[in-house]
Amino acid sequence: MTSVDVAAIVHELNQVISNARIENIYQLSPTRFLLRLHKTSQPTLQLLIEAGKRLHLTAYAMEKPLKPPVFCMTLRKHINNGIIEDIRQHEFERTITFRINTKQGTMQLIAELFGEGNIILTNQQGMIVTALIFKKMRDRSILRNVTFQHAPSSGRNPFNITREQLEELKSYGQLEIVRGLARFLSIGGLYAEEVLLRANVDKNTSCEALTQQQLDAVFTQLSAILSILREGKLDPVTVISAEGELADAAPIRLKKFEPLKTRHYESFNEALDQYYAQTSHAAQVSEAQR
Repeated sequence: MTSVDVAAIVHELNQVISNARIENIYQLSPTRFLLRLHKTSQPTLQLLIEAGKRLHLTAYAMEKPLKPPVFCMTLRKHINNGIIEDIRQHEFERTITFRINTKQGTMQLIAELFGEGNIILTNQQGMIVTALIFKKMRDRSILRNVTFQHAPSSGRNPFNITREQLEELKSYGQLEIVRGLARFLSIGGLYAEEVLLRANVDKNTSCEALTQQQLDAVFTQLSAILSILREGKLDPVTVISAEGELADAAPIRLKKFEPLKTRHYESFNEALDQYYAQTSHAAQVSEAQR
C-alpha cells in the first residue's frame, strides 16, 4: 500500500469502524492479524492487518489458530472490548494509528506498513506496552516501556506544501522530476508519475529545467488528487493487466492505467480485499507448484 492508499483507507475506516468494539483478535500468521469488530445493529466486521504490507476490512473467512501466540494474547488482554475512537494516518506516511478507549485509558494500536513492518501497542502515556518486533535502531527504539517515536518521514507531507515550497524541487539539479517529486513528497513513485502525467510534464525532465508553468501544473494536479482524498470522493478500482491478471488496486482512477481494464468497487476496502485475496492465492498456488 502506498501513502495515498493509506490516506484513502483511513478516511473510509473512520466512516465505518469508529465507535466499534473490538470483540477479539486473532494472529493468523507471524505478520497477519484479524480484529473482529462489532457495532450496534450492524453485522460483525473483520479488520485485517498485515505488518509491512496492508490494512483493510475483509469479507473472507480466515482460518484461526487454536492457540494464540504470546503477542496476540497480550493484545487481547489490553484492548479486547475496547472502543475504537478514531483512525489516523501519521503525517502522510504508511503508518496507521487506532486510538482505543479501554479500561486502562486511551491506548494506541500502531500499524507500520513500510519495510518489514510492525504492530505496536502504547498506553495512555505513549509508552510502548508491546510490539510485534522489538528492536533498537539508530533513529529510534521499539522497546517495552520506552516512549514511542515514529520513524523519520520519507518526505514532506503533501497536504502542507505550498506552491512556493514546490520551487525547492529545482534544487535537485539534474535528477529526473519523477524521482525528485517522490523524494520531496511522501507520495511514492506511482503517484509522482501520475501527477506528472496529469500535468503533462515529461517524467524524465531534470528538476533544474522545470519551468514556472510546469511547476504550476504539477502543483495544480497534486492539489486535485489531494482534494479527492481529503473529501473522500474515491472511485476505487482493481486493475487488470494486458495478460488478464490482476495488477493493482487504487482508490482513484489513474491516468497511468487508462489503457488497461478496470473493475469498479463501492469502497476501497472491497477493492483491496479482492486484490489481495486473489494475488495471495495465486502466489500460494505458484509456490505449491514449484
